[in-house]
Amino acid sequence: MSGHDHPKAIGGKLFSPLMNVCLGLFALSVAVMAYRFFAGVGPVSAMSDGYAWGIWEPVNVVVFTGIGAGAYSTGLLCYLLNQGKYHPLVRPAVLLGAIAYSLAGASILIALGRYWNVYWLFLPGVWNLGSVLLEVAACVMTYVMVLWIEVLPAVLEGAADSKHPFWAKIGKKWGPVLAKAMPYFIAAAMILPTMHQSSLGGLMLIAGPKLNPLWHTALLPTLALISCLAMGYGAVVALTNILHMTWNAKADQRLFADLSKVNGGLLFLFVVVRLVDIAAHGKLKYLGVFDFHLFFFLLETALFLVPAFMFFSKKVQQNRGKLLGAALLSILAGALWRIDAYLTAYNGGDGFEYMPSLGEIAVTVGMAAVGVAVFLVVARFFPVVVVDDARDHSHVGAGQVQAAAGR
Repeated sequence: MSGHDHPKAIGGKLFSPLMNVCLGLFALSVAVMAYRFFAGVGPVSAMSDGYAWGIWEPVNVVVFTGIGAGAYSTGLLCYLLNQGKYHPLVRPAVLLGAIAYSLAGASILIALGRYWNVYWLFLPGVWNLGSVLLEVAACVMTYVMVLWIEVLPAVLEGAADSKHPFWAKIGKKWGPVLAKAMPYFIAAAMILPTMHQSSLGGLMLIAGPKLNPLWHTALLPTLALISCLAMGYGAVVALTNILHMTWNAKADQRLFADLSKVNGGLLFLFVVVRLVDIAAHGKLKYLGVFDFHLFFFLLETALFLVPAFMFFSKKVQQNRGKLLGAALLSILAGALWRIDAYLTAYNGGDGFEYMPSLGEIAVTVGMAAVGVAVFLVVARFFPVVVVDDARDHSHVGAGQVQAAAGR
């Protein structure tokens, strides 16, 4: 990708088979959520006093935000380290992040037993300033707003290109204003994820002996931060390759190879930090007992190391399919570690067991599906993706932008 590449609205048929499937899954989850708000959390979930959160927090919040961290990780390279060559990857990554974090925030509201008390969060006078959970909630809410503000340039750019005078005027007037203010939002977008992603790891420190020793460590915040960066880079490479296969988005293999080498270093760093920590704290004995927890520990370690080695292989770097496979494995590695740290390696206490209910699974799948649907809608109407064949798509895209702006 060159510095002259510019995103374009993809256009095309809005209600594609994929969109219809996504909306169908979301409709099913809406029905479950409606029943949950009417009847309470208990009838639709397997949560209990031992497992006060089921899969909604570990998956919908901790994993979704890890995938959405592509905006954070790409921004670090592009803006903090001044690697402008990655700039064409920013808009899709930011849109993915905005959607993922919004779904995470919505999932927290669904999981709250007394959701009607959520307004207390907006009253600073009653805040418990020693609460890690408060820091996570405040940071995530602020970051969601920042991410959607970062999406606005694409919306205003689409409006400015509209043939409708009103929307064109809006886009041309507010686009430059927002561009001047954007450095401040980008700075916030670098700080906020650093805070709440590390706090998502720190949150499980209070679990103490309830969390298996192979996962419980004072370095949980560090591991959470490293894993989110690795998941973010993996998500950006995977997303752009999928967009290349489906919408002919530009996909620079050399750029992906460079990005993946950074990711490979992070994956190795995660494993080294974790193993050194285990050795330094006398936990090597737990690696000698093959049980349920050791199985998942070894699986996690393999999932981190396999893509790490792949990312440094010349053959993988030159092969789009293998690089995509490695990127997906890096996402899976971070996701599994996060689910294990929050759920699988957690002991809710004697007499408590947890297996996600169909209602919980339906909500999680539905939330993921609506996330895909929202990405499809925004990318079809507004210039988010850099496409190869601008001539074929620009005409349709301009029409879609005009239609959107005319609403």
